[in-house]
Amino acid sequence: MKLLVFSDSHSASGKITDAIASHSGMCDAVIFLGDGLRDIEYVKRKYPDLCFFCVSGNCDFTSEVPSESVLDFDGIKVLVTHGHKYFVKHGYGTVLEYAAAKGADAVFFGHTHVPLDTCEYVGEKRIQLFNPGSIGKGGTYGVVHTSGGVLVTSIAKI
Repeated sequence: MKLLVFSDSHSASGKITDAIASHSGMCDAVIFLGDGLRDIEYVKRKYPDLCFFCVSGNCDFTSEVPSESVLDFDGIKVLVTHGHKYFVKHGYGTVLEYAAAKGADAVFFGHTHVPLDTCEYVGEKRIQLFNPGSIGKGGTYGVVHTSGGVLVTSIAKI
């Protein structure tokens, strides 16, 4: 499965559509990590056959979209969140502990606008930390492949 992961578009919906187009429509789903839900509504209209998973960020003022979700992709449990509720600008300990408590294998988050692709451990539990950065401010996004319980993440730039 191929996923494109975006965060923090901040009124730059065109960059999201450009990124999706650069993959020639060859992705199974889009994950949006908040701060630009209005942008995603535009993108959804442009790509009506594409599956979208979205969470709200601190700049999204809606109660209709959850602030987090745990998704399963090919047997890999992924906590998706914007990150502000877990103070990710000040470190990753809180979000890591929460992810471990949820049984997540990975955390996808935004908020910092800084790309991050690393692994950490909570006890014996290995957790992938993945932040695609800001598509709106820095033009970065994530490309994720899952297959047979294996997660491969990378940062791309539009």
